[in-house]
Amino acid sequence: MSSVIILTSTPLHAATVPDLVYYDRQQLEAIQDDIDAGHEQYVKALEQVSAKADKVLKLTIDSVVNKPNAGPSGDKHDYVSLAPYWWPNPETEDGLPWIRKDGQLNPKTRGVYTDQKRAETFLRGLGSLWLAYTYTSKDQYADHMKVLLDAWLINDQTRMNPNLNFAQGIPGINDGRPFGIIEWSKVSHIVSAMQLLKANNKIDSDFASKVDQWLSQYLNWLLTSELGQQESSKANNHGTWYDYQVIGLMTYLGKEQEAKAHLNISQQRIAEQIAGDGAQPHELGRTKSINYASMNAEGLIKIAFMAEQLGVDLWRFKGEQGQSLSAAVGYFYPYLTGAQQWPHRQIWRTIDKAFVAKTHPMLYVAQAFMPSLNLPASIEAQVDQTISAEYRLLYRPKHVTGAYD
Repeated sequence: MSSVIILTSTPLHAATVPDLVYYDRQQLEAIQDDIDAGHEQYVKALEQVSAKADKVLKLTIDSVVNKPNAGPSGDKHDYVSLAPYWWPNPETEDGLPWIRKDGQLNPKTRGVYTDQKRAETFLRGLGSLWLAYTYTSKDQYADHMKVLLDAWLINDQTRMNPNLNFAQGIPGINDGRPFGIIEWSKVSHIVSAMQLLKANNKIDSDFASKVDQWLSQYLNWLLTSELGQQESSKANNHGTWYDYQVIGLMTYLGKEQEAKAHLNISQQRIAEQIAGDGAQPHELGRTKSINYASMNAEGLIKIAFMAEQLGVDLWRFKGEQGQSLSAAVGYFYPYLTGAQQWPHRQIWRTIDKAFVAKTHPMLYVAQAFMPSLNLPASIEAQVDQTISAEYRLLYRPKHVTGAYD
């Protein structure tokens, strides 16, 4: 049970929250009740997220056209990024072709000449704004959501073309790769912002139509482009986060039957990516194994939540060898309780709180969404102590006292 603090300011009024594609409206309403009741952990989380949203209000808009030079297409409106784990070749005079160092981020891939940081700032900023608006209904947050959406998706002078043809290119090898699609997995923030703006009558039909058209074109690119089809075929976290975008966009755009059909692919991913004991071989072979195994499990859990809203039960699906989401979550338990040492590769590895905390966001989402999940008490305490303010306001563990029935 969280402690209760006295609110010294006038209580804030929540926005109208519709049924959301990526999140549970009932959970958000329960969190609002906790904020209204003055529960400290939720009040502080809202203060932190609101502070981030206030910073977003002051940022200069930085869209894709602000990069110094256009990418391979010659069009600044095309999104451009470089593969993060690739570096100049020390064996050649010009450094080409770049070579791979798995898990080692090349800072040059995050510079002003690429759009990765720009998109991250846009999508994260939009996330802070819509979340702060959800619990405060402050007009300045809604207004700035519209400013950002206009700059990135509508305005002919600054908008991004709805494709990722030139994402995660490798100098000397290619102009773009399917792996770049994961850089837009937070398209979920665009969907959530639009759902909230529509529900609170903050945008007109013309604005909504233009944003939805961009999202529809982007979805079409995901489904029909060569890079999109390649990403769909990936048997690891890239395939998972591709599904997360596709299913969410289909649902938002009213293509529910197509979304349900696509869930057959997601079900197959559970069977292919998770072993009977819950291990994820494709992720555990990476140099940052706990990061990638946790990230992939979180994506699959979030997809299963969307599936539930569409009438498809992935929670109880089991493959022929017992592959399941519950097995994937349970796989981490012995390592988090200290009963066993993590046996897989982890560069810059330290078996400490920072190491095991890589699993905590996934476990927090699992507590909110997975039926009948009961974490060991020691793990639950770890998770609750480290979870971010954003996750605190987005997900409500079902066992928490006062949660909705």
